[in-house]
Amino acid sequence: MNADATTPRGRGRGLAAVLLVAGLVTGLGIGYTVAPRAQAPSGNTITTTGSTIHLAVVAGPMPDMYSFVIGGLKNPIVQVPLGAEVMVHFANIDTDLPHSLGVVADGPPFAAEPPEAAFPGAESPDAHMGSMPGENATFSFTVSTAGTYWYVCHVAGHATGGMFGKFEVRA
Repeated sequence: MNADATTPRGRGRGLAAVLLVAGLVTGLGIGYTVAPRAQAPSGNTITTTGSTIHLAVVAGPMPDMYSFVIGGLKNPIVQVPLGAEVMVHFANIDTDLPHSLGVVADGPPFAAEPPEAAFPGAESPDAHMGSMPGENATFSFTVSTAGTYWYVCHVAGHATGGMFGKFEVRA
């Protein structure tokens, strides 16, 4: 016997479909949301010095898979000196989704896919596809122009979901 919208079983399926669509629109676990999440408070800053900077970046920590952790801080502002070589040690610890990291010039709001890297080499391998859960990557780049940039996940929809932070190059 088929259930239709007029039977209790059919109404349950209709409600399940509505809840599924609402979850997809609000970004429950699939990497797409309507509005960016709140970012790090102003006291959440990592200031570096020296000519070579090593950043250990963890992507996708639970329960908030749309975030980065750097130096134990969630989506911190990262400040580096002009001319520094930045070595990024990237780990995707999300159990379900690919993630990546890239430094871009344009800030929020982000398109579904953020723009290309602001500096040559300033993104993890296959940034738009992302590293699979459990994968690690190391990459480096030199910051050649002072200014305000953003580190983002390049996987479609993740930056719009709040997976970004400010990256400042100080003169």
